[in-house]
Amino acid sequence: MSMTCWQRVSVWAVVVTVGTVTWTATPRAAFQAAPQAAAQPAEEVPTDLRPLLSPPLSEMRLVVQRYTLDRNTLNGNFLPGSGRQGGGGRGGRAGGAPQAAPAATQGFTVSLSPNRIARLKRFDLDWQSALAGVSAASLSASAQTDLAGLKTTIAANLAQLDADAAAIATVMPVVPFAAEVIALVEHRMRMGDMDAQASAGALDQMTKSVARVRASLQAGLPAGPMASGALRVTPVMARSGADAVDAMRAGLSEWLNHYNTFDPLFTWWVPMPWTHLEKALTEYAAFLREPVVAANHAAASVTITTPAIGPAVAPAMSSVPNLAEIIALPSDEMAPVVQRFRGAAGGRGAAPQARPVSYYERWLAALKTLDFDRLTRNAQVSYLYVKKMAELEIARAAFRPDPNAPRKADTSGIEGEARGRAGLIFDLANEMIPYTPEELIRLGEREFAWTVAEMEKAATEMGLGTDWSAAVERVKNMYVEPGRQPEYVRDLLFEAVTYLRNNDLITVPAVASESFRMVMLSPERQLTAPFFLGGSQILVAFPTNTQEYDTRMQVLRGNNKFFSNAVAHHEMIPGHNLVGFMGARFNGYRAGLGGTPFLGEGWPLYWETILYDKGFHDSPEKKVGALFWRMHRAARIIFSLKFHMGQWSPQEAIDFLVNEVGHERDNATAEVRRSFGGQYGPLYQMAYLVGGLQIRGMKREIVDSGMRTEKDFHDEIMRQGSMPVAFLRLAVSKMPLMRDMVVDWKFYGDLSSQ
Repeated sequence: MSMTCWQRVSVWAVVVTVGTVTWTATPRAAFQAAPQAAAQPAEEVPTDLRPLLSPPLSEMRLVVQRYTLDRNTLNGNFLPGSGRQGGGGRGGRAGGAPQAAPAATQGFTVSLSPNRIARLKRFDLDWQSALAGVSAASLSASAQTDLAGLKTTIAANLAQLDADAAAIATVMPVVPFAAEVIALVEHRMRMGDMDAQASAGALDQMTKSVARVRASLQAGLPAGPMASGALRVTPVMARSGADAVDAMRAGLSEWLNHYNTFDPLFTWWVPMPWTHLEKALTEYAAFLREPVVAANHAAASVTITTPAIGPAVAPAMSSVPNLAEIIALPSDEMAPVVQRFRGAAGGRGAAPQARPVSYYERWLAALKTLDFDRLTRNAQVSYLYVKKMAELEIARAAFRPDPNAPRKADTSGIEGEARGRAGLIFDLANEMIPYTPEELIRLGEREFAWTVAEMEKAATEMGLGTDWSAAVERVKNMYVEPGRQPEYVRDLLFEAVTYLRNNDLITVPAVASESFRMVMLSPERQLTAPFFLGGSQILVAFPTNTQEYDTRMQVLRGNNKFFSNAVAHHEMIPGHNLVGFMGARFNGYRAGLGGTPFLGEGWPLYWETILYDKGFHDSPEKKVGALFWRMHRAARIIFSLKFHMGQWSPQEAIDFLVNEVGHERDNATAEVRRSFGGQYGPLYQMAYLVGGLQIRGMKREIVDSGMRTEKDFHDEIMRQGSMPVAFLRLAVSKMPLMRDMVVDWKFYGDLSSQ
């Protein structure tokens, strides 16, 4: 249910990136053996890898990266500028002084928001203070250079903010209604409550304000003495004003689309005054660019004064991370080796060019030129990655999938090929999962039975005996009234963040939780995404007034309060949103080993299980909501593997989701259509729960044994970035690593028998 669930649909065929967290998966055709492999041109494999090892990198590299990305993230929380190229751009600069071109040749790109200037000033000043405490003498020469450069950058960004304030002052006489637009747009960006009647009134007042300022400018167009109440501006001010109007129109359009048709009160109050304002703004921008510019007044009739915009109040939680901790992180000297290997091999999981077995055998020989025991731990993990991937490529050459894997036919109309048992076994080996399809179906059935038992307990608490299906039905009818879903979901997001911080479970950066963004899914998107999506922002499903009654009811029931309660934190924090946020900021901490949906989807699922264990769901209804999704993930293992082995048809999978899990039929059909329609790989649907159980297996070994604290365990996973879970286990643990160790492990114990 996420951008990393529904929107990230092409993982079977292409590389997919969320933030900087990337994984790939392989089309079935890629597993076909290439009989002419030996005829491919020989490629050079280094005979000695030692010259490729990189020297230690600047200790400040990740600090610089963190400042830049955090500032850009905060910058996106406010009304943007016009988007045209030119001076006064929106983002923070990575280094050097701001460059300015003649104002007459540039568009007005500065955000009109004084809130943006105040917030970024506070951010920059806090970073200045933190960097003052970093001892340059303790750093390497390259890190000292980076530290000095970052200090220069922050000083330049602070100066630019003052320049932006001056630029805003020059345009404000032309757009006196800007403050009201900013208030509406940024209130939505902060996911504030909607007051439709007040919003309609504000739009009406803006339209009148546009008319007043336009009339004043019209009166000032003729040359000669100015009439009372007339206003004159220069061509530069007029063009800047028109650009600013365009930016405000875009922001208001996004604001309207967020609520319109979803919120009945909004739809009743707002569209007409918005239409009037949209027309007024469009005509006003043209008026500024044409007759006002053509009047070519040499000076404005108003005195431009730049109001002082001070830094915002210091937030309750500092926006500056623990710099000492980041500076102390080691680098990975194997990064160039991994890059060379992945570049040649086409990347993990991608369809590589056919190469003879001898090519990968030469890579295995080259690895032996390195002294494994002298490598840092990060580099040892990278070494084992190259070794394992080369071994898998050798195995790939010998693999012959069933060209006619059986597919059980039906009349559902859902297309898609079955992978076949042999293909599944190879795919599982490629993911380093040492279980057969039959064993994993057994795992799915055990997890399904566990959720049934837990559901029965919750049903009993609800006064329904052990009739858990009745409990699911009752919960499905507990949805919010139309128009209130955005506020409800917003509260769920912050509830999860507060719980994580209060229980010290994982580091949630202030900038991350401050920068939540929300978009409502259109009816068209809901045809293939009936639940939430997530990632850089949360995309929320809810009925609109354009949908038929039956469709509306299914969307309402499928996105009820308690199903939503279990989904919000999966999509955002600590799930996909936090992964993307932290992955970008620790990109470069170590070699990128490529990823897998078993981590990409397993991590959010893991948190669903952990929060359930810890009592986050403190009512039987909340438990039912959480258990519904866990049951659904167990069901995915069962129906997807049985389909790919030719045991079940798509229709049987749909019926299973409806009759045994409790899905609405339209939602179940959409689930199965996505599962087998070619957008996902054969293992993707099972990757959620199996990946979550892999991480739980890691937690038992690493946290329960006392090797790491729970918070340190979770934070280290975020630092490591996306990689196959078997390698993540090696990277996060403190177990001794050996050149020839077995990488995969039976994270769920013995599944060979019932």
